[in-house]
Amino acid sequence: MNVKRILSSCLLGVLLTSSVLAERASAQVEVILGNNHQHEWRERERERLVLLRREREYRERREWQRREHERREWRDRHEHDYR
Repeated sequence: MNVKRILSSCLLGVLLTSSVLAERASAQVEVILGNNHQHEWRERERERLVLLRREREYRERREWQRREHERREWRDRHEHDYR
C-alpha cells in the first residue's frame, strides 16, 4: 500500500507540475502572440498610412498638372495680348 501511495503522490506531483508549467508556457505564448498581433496591427497601420500618403500625393500632383495645363492654355490663348 505504501508503494501505491508513493506512486500516486508522485503522479499527482508530476500532473500538478506539468499543469503549472503548461499554464506559464501558455501565458508566455499569449504574450508572444499578443505582441505579434500588435506588431501585425502596427505594420498594417503603417502600410495604410503609406497608401493614404501616396494617394494624397498622387491627387496633389494631378491637381498641380491640371492647373499648369490650364495656365498654359490660358497663356496660349492670350499670348497676343502680351505683345
